[in-house]
Amino acid sequence: MLYPVQDLRAFLSGGWRIARRIRDIRQGLTGRLTGSGSFAPAPQGLVYNELGLLRFSDYQGEAARRYLFAFGRIDAANVHHADGSLFHPLNLSAGKDDIQHQCGEDFYRGRYRVLDRDQFVVSWDVTGPRKRYRMATIYARN
Repeated sequence: MLYPVQDLRAFLSGGWRIARRIRDIRQGLTGRLTGSGSFAPAPQGLVYNELGLLRFSDYQGEAARRYLFAFGRIDAANVHHADGSLFHPLNLSAGKDDIQHQCGEDFYRGRYRVLDRDQFVVSWDVTGPRKRYRMATIYARN
């Protein structure tokens, strides 16, 4: 059962605990990231900042990520990379959204699923000439 989100900004706002699994199919490697993310008010909408500990193969260290969620409607946003370029639109009014994004030669297929008012899951399947990985992240409200 999915949880429909009518006010996307209100749903996302605040702090989240994150747990991510990463599987590099091409190299046969797996990894995990644990940390936190926060959606904070910004002039254009919300800024998402993430910081976590990444363990991937022999690597262990901090990893960070930043996105801007720009709202044109109460139930939808455009997600932008930190450099301002558009990543993808997002609408969780049905409790889910399936995303497709072409970035150069790489193709991103994403899936958002809202489990309840305090949890959602995002998964990505990425393919390209030098990439083949899957990533799934669970977000749980602080």
